[in-house]
Amino acid sequence: MLGVLFNGVPATGVSATATTVTGTTPPGAVGNATVTLVTAFGAVTVPGGFTYV
Repeated sequence: MLGVLFNGVPATGVSATATTVTGTTPPGAVGNATVTLVTAFGAVTVPGGFTYV
């Protein structure tokens, strides 16, 4: 399982290689968003890891 969340909203079209993760960010309000990467091994959260402009 692989997922990327922006303020809890999932990105679409998520795919990954050994070194990159790509996908389309969901709509969001201007400002910083918390990004969470979810894998079969657990989750990593980066507060303010993305900025909507």
